[in-house]
Amino acid sequence: MIGLIYLVLFVNNPLVSIIIPTYNRAHLIEETLDSILIQTYQNWECIIVDDGSTDNTVEVINKFIKKDSRFQLHHRPLDRKPGGNASRNYGFELSKGEFINWFDDDDVMMDAFLSEKLELFSEEIDLVICSGTYTDQNLTALKNIDLEIKSYLFKDYVLWKLQILTPSILFRKSFLKNKELFNVNIARGQEAELFSRLFYNLSPNKYIILNKSLFLYRQHEKTKTFTNFKYIKLFEESKTIIAIENLKKSIQLNDLELVGQYYFNIVNSFYRGLEQKHFKNCFFITRKASSQFYLINKKIGIEFFLSACFFMLINRGSYKAEKYFKKFYS
Repeated sequence: MIGLIYLVLFVNNPLVSIIIPTYNRAHLIEETLDSILIQTYQNWECIIVDDGSTDNTVEVINKFIKKDSRFQLHHRPLDRKPGGNASRNYGFELSKGEFINWFDDDDVMMDAFLSEKLELFSEEIDLVICSGTYTDQNLTALKNIDLEIKSYLFKDYVLWKLQILTPSILFRKSFLKNKELFNVNIARGQEAELFSRLFYNLSPNKYIILNKSLFLYRQHEKTKTFTNFKYIKLFEESKTIIAIENLKKSIQLNDLELVGQYYFNIVNSFYRGLEQKHFKNCFFITRKASSQFYLINKKIGIEFFLSACFFMLINRGSYKAEKYFKKFYS
């Protein structure tokens, strides 16, 4: 049956749109584009959206365009917010393919990256998720990603038991139409925010997981992974937005493990924000999370709101109060 699907796909020869946002990656993007050129599946278009590079990234891309017209270079419109999110969304608007794969400008595809995912599509399937390999900045393999579902897709993903990355998913374009794509108001975790929305209540018969490494995911000093241990206000605000939205979903699912995890994370974010004088994020948590805490437990919701207002007023936190609220869902 799979062989028949594979044959039909290749007879129909559907176009795949590969969308790559880029910014100052002249020293890396050549390897990425080379890996696209050697794909065993050749009916693709590669839409590269430059986010205002100041190095010679554009020059490197233009060399590929001269060699192969399937590469396209576009510039993020000036009326769009700077950043990869807006560039990814703009690339989607320009795409003509039946299938969509967002990719990063420092990662590398294996030669069967497209073909092996396409082979698994049927009429019912809307997305195929493949594994990858973490590498260092020189593409030396560090660790293969294991994509084995323990409970269900949404839960395993948001708990990071399923490490699904931006390049992992080949989407049917019709599945993405009329959906909000990348949130341009967050600076970190853009794929986590999008994928958690798309995975929420997604029927298991709509996706396939291919637990096989088909891309190299480069980690280096400039990736956001290496800034996780620093308190960066813009990133913390993004994490908070995602956490509160996932708490809402967890409450709707009545999944006590997820509810507890997000409740704890949000309380922790509030008190870390007080320590860092990050009152904008503290106010956002107080305003948005207290009502969700109220749904979990009325007493805790009211107490958290009142105490949060008090601690913001006096510009400091309380270890005892933090311990009290964390202990509630421990």
